[in-house]
Amino acid sequence: MSPASGKSSIVEPMELLRSIAHELRQPLSTIESITYYLGLILPRDDAKIQDQLLRLQELIEQSNWILTSGLQLGDASFVAPAPVDLEELITQAISARPVSIEALVRLELAGDLPLVQLDPVLGRSLIENLLALFRNLATPAHPMTVRTSILRGGGILMELATSAPGHPSEAAMAAGTALSLASARKVVEAHRGSLEFNVDPEAGILLRVMLR
Repeated sequence: MSPASGKSSIVEPMELLRSIAHELRQPLSTIESITYYLGLILPRDDAKIQDQLLRLQELIEQSNWILTSGLQLGDASFVAPAPVDLEELITQAISARPVSIEALVRLELAGDLPLVQLDPVLGRSLIENLLALFRNLATPAHPMTVRTSILRGGGILMELATSAPGHPSEAAMAAGTALSLASARKVVEAHRGSLEFNVDPEAGILLRVMLR
């Protein structure tokens, strides 16, 4: 305790994480603005320059994704479930993504699904998190597929999949994957659902979220 105030000077871990994320997002935002400016003034017919600018944009998005996953992992303990249209959340999250992301998404929504009990804020963050995860896995030749269906016995199944080969295991995947999956699983389990993640080096990757 501080002798002067009589209050504890220890910062709660979640508050510290929020503060770090806030501080890191400021330079990331500046880098994003610089990247955008360079895209305007540098030769657009130079493939190497454009590839590097695209890579910078991808790294900025990946960094923000990792920060969001870390925050979600801590915040998922506090949920306020409400009746939610899961497919509406999915379409809203996808439409808010850059056009380059939308091009990598193939929707196979069942339509007219029953509402699920899901915290609207955490539910939107969950879907954005999983879209960002599969954005790093999908390719134009192997886009991600987002599917919904009704589970036998009640509940809704949401699947994200890509047939992109070459991923030997979950442990060997890109930075941020483990944190993304941990935060997604915590959100799903906080709503009494379940999450499965399967990696096949040849068939690709399948993630299944079951909610009620």
